[in-house]
Amino acid sequence: MARKASGSEQLEVAMERLKKAKTAAELRAAQAIVLPLALGLSLEQTALAIGRSVGVTCRMRTRYEPATGEENKATRSKRELRNRAKASLEQEARILDEVLSEAATGGVVIVPPLKPAVEARLGKPLALSTLYQMLARHGWRKLAPDKNHPQTDPAAREAWKKKLPERLTEEMAAFTVPRPLRLMFQDEARFGRISDVRHCWDKKPHRPMVRAMLTQQYTYAYGAISPLDGRFDSQILPWVNGDCMQLFVDEIAARYPHENIVMVMDGAGWHKSHTMKLAENMRILFLPPYSPELNPQEHVWDELREEFFHNRAFDSLDALETHLESALKSLESRQETIRSINGWDWIINAVSK
Repeated sequence: MARKASGSEQLEVAMERLKKAKTAAELRAAQAIVLPLALGLSLEQTALAIGRSVGVTCRMRTRYEPATGEENKATRSKRELRNRAKASLEQEARILDEVLSEAATGGVVIVPPLKPAVEARLGKPLALSTLYQMLARHGWRKLAPDKNHPQTDPAAREAWKKKLPERLTEEMAAFTVPRPLRLMFQDEARFGRISDVRHCWDKKPHRPMVRAMLTQQYTYAYGAISPLDGRFDSQILPWVNGDCMQLFVDEIAARYPHENIVMVMDGAGWHKSHTMKLAENMRILFLPPYSPELNPQEHVWDELREEFFHNRAFDSLDALETHLESALKSLESRQETIRSINGWDWIINAVSK
């Protein structure tokens, strides 16, 4: 039998708290003390009995108040449980403000080169993992940046956003029949038989194997989203040209016959074809040049590729189109997901004015 744990003077108070426990967490915290004191269970045995890991069970013991007859103090947050902290939270915040000043002006932060600067201010060595944890404590996160064309004009982008409510009012006045407004953002994306190999999960010590393919066969997805309600409409077409664009706008106009559609798109040549004819319930607004970041449809393509096209290879163009059709249908059915991705404040406010 395992040796009984020391501190048996706390058993009486622990037993009393066991009786008064009202939640599962309170019950387990009391059991973590009672079981080793009363039954002599080891740490591993206690963890197994209460259904928690050895580490969690050990922390339950160390945070337990001595038998003073007083109630436990409130459990401290993770930010406060820093017994071997290199610096206080205030010192960390000040150091990060100094070494990350470049990020405030839109610069890209790469963490490893910052390590010597932080160590110099702390006056002690620092593990790279500790620096990552420090950034997380102060609200930083690692994510992919938005793309920005080198020829973009930030002033033109902001001016276009500010004038959008006015432009929508003008377009609505131009419709011959008054109907509810549907604001849509349109774009095309190319999908091909060139596989995109990405990181994925596998059990140690195995390494996953995926088929790699470099076959230059492509098809195109035309898409248009409605940020206000999350509707997503798509069509698979073989080319990007004026004829295919005509098919797409005709399809969208037919899907919403009882609404007036203002469709926002970029200035691609096939979008401005002189032969394209719009239905009487559709108007087009063009984005400023080199401004894909103003088009939320771009984020739908990112979501589509991220979820459905990594680590896949297709034996034929037909197989690719079948998979693409299934993926598009899946996104079309998830309005809340589309709305959460594309419901940008400046767009919603422009429609609401």
